[in-house]
Amino acid sequence: MPEEKIFTACQRQLNRCMEKWGYPIYSISQKPIDFGINTVMDLERSVLSMFKQILKGLEECKTDIVFLIEHDLLYHPSHFDFTPQKDDHFYFNQNFWNVSSVDGKAVYYIHNDVSMVCAYRSLLLRHYRKVVEWVEKMGHKRSWGFSPPKGLPKEERYGHYTNYRSVVPDINIRHPNAFTPQRMDKSEFRSERSRRGWTESDGVPGWGKTKGRFDEFLAQPK
Repeated sequence: MPEEKIFTACQRQLNRCMEKWGYPIYSISQKPIDFGINTVMDLERSVLSMFKQILKGLEECKTDIVFLIEHDLLYHPSHFDFTPQKDDHFYFNQNFWNVSSVDGKAVYYIHNDVSMVCAYRSLLLRHYRKVVEWVEKMGHKRSWGFSPPKGLPKEERYGHYTNYRSVVPDINIRHPNAFTPQRMDKSEFRSERSRRGWTESDGVPGWGKTKGRFDEFLAQPK
C-alpha cells in the first residue's frame, strides 16, 4: 500500500533523528508494529481513540519533556533542538510544510498542529486526561479544537501556548487516508486568518523538490 511506504519512510527518518538525539521512541498503535517501545491498543479509528493513544503514550513515557509525534510526518533533526522554558506552556514548532502524496505540491501557512507540540510531560498528562474524560462523556465538538490547550471547552482549559521554529522545516505528508482533511488549496479555508502566510512551492527548503516526484523524494536518503 502507498501509505505503508509513507509510514516506513517516516519511521526511518525519525530513527535518523534519534541517532543524533538519543531520545526514546514510544509508539502507540492499533496493531503491533516494530518501532520504538510499542504498545498496542484495541481501538477503532476515531477522535476519542486518537486522544486515548496520546494519553497512553504519555503514561508509558518516562521523560520529563515530550515531543508528540505522528506516523506520517518527516521530522528534521532540528525539530528536537528545543527545550521548553515554562512548565505551563505548550510549544508548537510552526516551521513545517504540507506536501501532497498525490502530486508532491508543497504548501506552507502559519498554524499550530498537535504533531508539532513539545511540552513538559506533567502538563500534557493533565491536559489529555481531562480531554479523554470529557470526550468519553460528551463526544468531541469541533468548536473545541484539537491543539492543546484546546480540545476542551474554554472554561476547562489549562495552560498557555506559544511557538518556536526549527532551523529546517518538517514535512507533514497529506495523503488520501490522513485523519484530518488535506486542504492543499486556498479555497478550502474559511478565512484569510486561518491560512496566514500562505505559500505554494514545488519543494521544501532544506529537503528539495517534491512536486511531480513524490515517490522519488520519499525514497531518497534524507
